[in-house]
Amino acid sequence: MKLLKKAAAILLSGTMLAAMAAPCTAVAAAKESTEGSKMELKFDNNGEFKILLLSDTQDTDEPQKEMLDIINNTLNSQNPDLVIFLGDNTCWFKGVTKEKAATAIRKIIEPVAEKGIPFAMVYGNHDHEGLCDENNKMTEEEAKEFMLSVYQEFPNCLAIEGEELTGVGTYNLLIKDSKGTKNIFNLWLMDSNPYYENGYGFVQPDQQEWYIETSNKLKEANGGTPLPSLLFQHIAVPEVYQLADSSDNPKAGYVHGNTAMFRDKYWKASSKVIQGSFQEGPCPADVQHDQFKTWKEQGDVIGAFFGHDHPNDYLGMVDGIYLGAVPAAGYYSYGWNHGARTVTLHENDLKNFSTEILRAEDILGYKVKPAYKDKHGYAEYKNKFIPGVIGGSIGAVVLAAAAAGIITAVVKKKKKSK
Repeated sequence: MKLLKKAAAILLSGTMLAAMAAPCTAVAAAKESTEGSKMELKFDNNGEFKILLLSDTQDTDEPQKEMLDIINNTLNSQNPDLVIFLGDNTCWFKGVTKEKAATAIRKIIEPVAEKGIPFAMVYGNHDHEGLCDENNKMTEEEAKEFMLSVYQEFPNCLAIEGEELTGVGTYNLLIKDSKGTKNIFNLWLMDSNPYYENGYGFVQPDQQEWYIETSNKLKEANGGTPLPSLLFQHIAVPEVYQLADSSDNPKAGYVHGNTAMFRDKYWKASSKVIQGSFQEGPCPADVQHDQFKTWKEQGDVIGAFFGHDHPNDYLGMVDGIYLGAVPAAGYYSYGWNHGARTVTLHENDLKNFSTEILRAEDILGYKVKPAYKDKHGYAEYKNKFIPGVIGGSIGAVVLAAAAAGIITAVVKKKKKSK
């Protein structure tokens, strides 16, 4: 492996996203993961496939009850066909034993395993850190490979190390039709890498080459038509800022930009954002890179979802590709908008899928006390913030792909609960 240099309280539901659909045969990477676990992803008898996205669970071997309640309650209420952990699944700034790191992983996976639901995962920028101190003396790669071995203890784990690429755990998974006869949808899972020089990481050129090569194989096997795909990784691409308008001065409803390319301005969601909000400036890499460009060139990625920016849950389209954020499920770190997200595919209309934001207050049914910095002493915990809520009182957004390729939006208000 190559190593990088380290340097709302409103429930939103039913967003239909335009896509392209076509059947396809399996490729080696996805086949290795699904066959290795003896679990096969396919649409259910109703022609749906639901994915539960949990990001930044970011806890220890003594996890917060609230975080575990979010996992358990969403599993019970949503009954997903697949769970994806979007990185920073565990977190240790200070040294930790391998045993404690393994326990932390098992704590978040056990509720999923008990229900026999397949799961996949990607790494964030914090998962490995506690294992790379002077006591363990593990490299980033070694730490990630060790943690992956713990995830793979569970028979419902679909995550694999992947090919000899930068990072650990860049792979894809294919979803079959409800009859189990052919693959009709693809999922990309990318290690966005923790850090690069003085900023956050991003998907590196060799990973991009793998993506292009695998995408082309899928396209060829599909009769020359790109196989519709969703992509999941921890750190967002810089293009998410194209969903926002900028200002040189702070204004009501604007949030300060993050990372070198964007921190000199303030940002507010533009009309491109049709669900959720920017409650902090996203934190992509400090350098522009070509990942988003390759998605456009390949024509298969219809949407990508990210974690990393804990309170964000926006969704909007840039150049025909939907970019969405998943709020943090964990309470160990900073955040003031916790929750999860679901994405549902529809077999009879693969040109559309729906996505729902699940708010912690709706999931938990009780109010959480924000006293975790005192309990854990987590250095990154922040108790001051500028809300900057964007998105208003949108209750539900439905997008339909028109014949001419025009997207029409229908906005519905959610009824107040009595």
